[in-house]
Amino acid sequence: MSILDEMKAFIIRRRLLANMIPSDCSHPLEEWMAIKARMAFKQNKELKEHIGKKVLNEVTREDFDEYQIFRVREQMRYAEKNSPYYRNKFKDAMVRPEDINTWDDLEKIPFTEPADLAENSMYFFAVSRTKLRVEFTTTGTTGHRKTIGYTTNDIVSKIDIVASALKNIGMKDRDTLHIMFPLVTAWDPSLIMAGACRILGYGFSICSEMDVEKQYEMIKNSKTTYIIGLPSFIYRITFLMRENKNLKQLGIKKIISTSEPLSESMRNNLEDAWGCKVIDVWGMTEFGLACAVECDEQDGMHTDEANMLFEIIDPNTGKHVPDGHTGELVITSLNAECTVLIRYRTHDMVSMIAPPCKCGMHFNRKLSKPSGRMDLQFKIGMGHKVYPALFDECMFADRSVIDYRIKITKEQYKDVLTLEIETNKPSDELKTKIIDAVSHIMEIEQGIKEDLIDAPRVEFVDVGATKYAAKMSKIVDLRKNFDN
Repeated sequence: MSILDEMKAFIIRRRLLANMIPSDCSHPLEEWMAIKARMAFKQNKELKEHIGKKVLNEVTREDFDEYQIFRVREQMRYAEKNSPYYRNKFKDAMVRPEDINTWDDLEKIPFTEPADLAENSMYFFAVSRTKLRVEFTTTGTTGHRKTIGYTTNDIVSKIDIVASALKNIGMKDRDTLHIMFPLVTAWDPSLIMAGACRILGYGFSICSEMDVEKQYEMIKNSKTTYIIGLPSFIYRITFLMRENKNLKQLGIKKIISTSEPLSESMRNNLEDAWGCKVIDVWGMTEFGLACAVECDEQDGMHTDEANMLFEIIDPNTGKHVPDGHTGELVITSLNAECTVLIRYRTHDMVSMIAPPCKCGMHFNRKLSKPSGRMDLQFKIGMGHKVYPALFDECMFADRSVIDYRIKITKEQYKDVLTLEIETNKPSDELKTKIIDAVSHIMEIEQGIKEDLIDAPRVEFVDVGATKYAAKMSKIVDLRKNFDN
C-alpha cells in the first residue's frame, strides 16, 4: 500500500463506527446500529423528544422505531431540498416530512418504482456531479438500466456496514477474506469488500478467474479463512475443485453468499464440500452489498436498519402486512447523500421476522429468505406463476448438477419446459430424477393435470458449454404470444 493509500485508509478508519464496537462484543452488527442511534439521539432535540428519554444507554425496539421514523423525516427534508425527483413527487402527493410521525404515516408517501429510477436516474441525484466519487450503471436481474451515484460519504457508509457485518459473521484481526466475484464492467463489489478489509486490518485476496488451479492456489497461499462471493460462482468453482482437491483441509471457517439467491440444497452441498457454515447475505445494487446478513442460526437475515427502513406491503393494495406474513419488500434509504431512494419497491417477496433472535440480538428485525421476485415471474398453463426460486431446490439437490437453465416454449396449446442441465455426469437416472422433482412442483403439477403443460424435458450440456455470466437469467421465455 502506498503512503497516500495508507493516509486515506487512516482517515476513513477514524470515521468508521465499526471501529467503535468493543472487541468482546457478542453482536457487532446490532451494537453498530445502537451506536448510530445514540449519536443521533445526542445530536437532535427532536429525536430526544420523540423517544422521551434523557439518556439512551440500552436501545429498545421502540427506541429504534422512533430513530428510523426520525431519519425518514430527515431524509425527506434532504431530498425535498436537493433531489429534483422527490421535490416534484412530494409536491404532487401533497406530503411533507412533518406529516410522518408514525409507522402508519409511511403509507402517505408515494412509492418509487425501479422504472422511475431507470427513466430519471439523474433527477434522483441530490448532489452536484463534482461531489460524485463513484457512478455506475446496472441492469440487475430485470434488464432495466439504472444509474447509481455515490459520494465519498456514501462509500464510507457502505464500507462501514460491510465492516460491521464481517465482524458479526466472526472475522477477527488474523483472518483473511478471499473475494470471489466474476468481473463486471460497471460495478465491482470486490472494491467495497477489499476496502472494508483494508480499513479493519484483515487480510484479503481477490480472484475473479474461472481457472480452478488459480483459485485454489490463491486460497491456499493467502491462508484464507473466509470466502465471499456469488453463490453460483462459488458453487461452480467448488464443483470443479472437489474432483481432485480436499477442500476441508484448507480450514475455511465460513463461506459468505451474496448478491444472488442461495437455495438450501446449494447451501447443504457447499457446507458438505468445505466443512463449514455458509452464511447468506441479501443486498441490492441500489442500496449496497450487506442490506441483510444471516447469523449462525441461519433462520433469517438481520437487517441494516441504521441505513435503511424496511417495510413489507401487500403488492396489490400497497398497505402494510403484519410480521410473519409474506409481501413485497419496500426500502427507504435513511442516510444516502447522492442517490436518494424513498419507499423503493424491490419486487422481492419476503416476510419480516420480529426480534429477539436466538443468537441474542434483541431489537433488530430480520428478513426471511426471499421467495421470488415479482418481475421475474412467468405465467404458464392456466396463469400459474413460475420463477427461479421454485426450481433451485430440486435442481441442486443432486450434487452432479452444476447449473441449469429453463426454456419455455409452446407446442400447439401446451406450454413446454425444457431443462438444460449442466453436468459432467449425465445419465438416464439423473434425467428421471429431475423430471420427477420438477413435475411435483405444485404449479407444474397442477398445469399438467389441467392438460395445459406438457411433461418437463431434460437436455444435458457439458460443463463449460454455456459461458458463465453473473446473474444470468435462469428462465428464458421463447413463446411468441403470451401474457406475462
